[in-house]
Amino acid sequence: MAVVKIGLLLVLLAATLMAQAPKPIPIIFDTDIGDDIDDALALALILQSPELDLRAVTTVLDDTETRTRLALKQLKLYNRGRVPVGTGASEPLLDPRRTERAKQFDVLTAQDDFPVAARKPGALLIIETLRASKEKVTLVPVGPLTNIALALKLDPGIRSQIERIVLMGGAFFPPRAEYNILRDRIAAEIVFRSGIPIVAVGLDVTMKCKLEGADLEKLKAAKNPASQLLVRLIELWQNGKPNQYPTLHDPLAVAALIRPALIETQAGMVQVETSSPMLFGVTVFRGAKEGTTQAAREVQVREFLDLFTTRLAAPPRSAAEPVRKK
Repeated sequence: MAVVKIGLLLVLLAATLMAQAPKPIPIIFDTDIGDDIDDALALALILQSPELDLRAVTTVLDDTETRTRLALKQLKLYNRGRVPVGTGASEPLLDPRRTERAKQFDVLTAQDDFPVAARKPGALLIIETLRASKEKVTLVPVGPLTNIALALKLDPGIRSQIERIVLMGGAFFPPRAEYNILRDRIAAEIVFRSGIPIVAVGLDVTMKCKLEGADLEKLKAAKNPASQLLVRLIELWQNGKPNQYPTLHDPLAVAALIRPALIETQAGMVQVETSSPMLFGVTVFRGAKEGTTQAAREVQVREFLDLFTTRLAAPPRSAAEPVRKK
């Protein structure tokens, strides 16, 4: 009888702990994976973080089909091949697409196919994922904002299903043009004017977060296929320059979602310059308590790097792992 009681107590304790565990944050990840190395590193951090519930991945701009194949390859290596992937807009809202081939695409083989399901337009997958969710979803775009703007225009009602947008883009202190915003300045202006709460992690802060030699060696020492793919992608990105270390622009946006205390932000409003060719893409930030954008000002660099390297050097986690406070 005592054994039965102990067993029941253990079951009740386990149930209590599970009930008290923080619920993972549902997210959609929007990426131009394949150009800079930080997109693949950001996706890996998402997949290695039990605090996040990845509902969908969408690719954006230029060779989006190959970007989708690369995202699918990475998802499969992290045992997350069932996550829906959509192939987004190949052109900005006004400007033409670019045709340069990204060096990281060299990891793809004939086995890394482009399934029919992945042909779904990125904006449509965003809309469908939001509409199907019982709770609000956070959007995490780390490339140009074309897919997000298109989704908002196609179905304005999805605003009520978006918890917030946590993005890597812009440069605010001081303001200047940054690639993600510049590439589709019109889409960026649509998103910043949407009224949706935004956390903007800008270039002025992410530039402080460069992977160090010891961090990269820790990743190289991990002998699982997922980590080895990341190492190979880094090598392709380095393009014969082994002393060129990645700057973790996009992973910092992900980390800010996992551990908000890593960054210090200021509330305000953002205006994207869209009318003057000399200033296209400049993000002008005006501080205001009632502003809908929280712009990052500072970052706890070493704490972030430790979080990043520890998680990416670990073997791929199970999607069912509970969130544990650390």
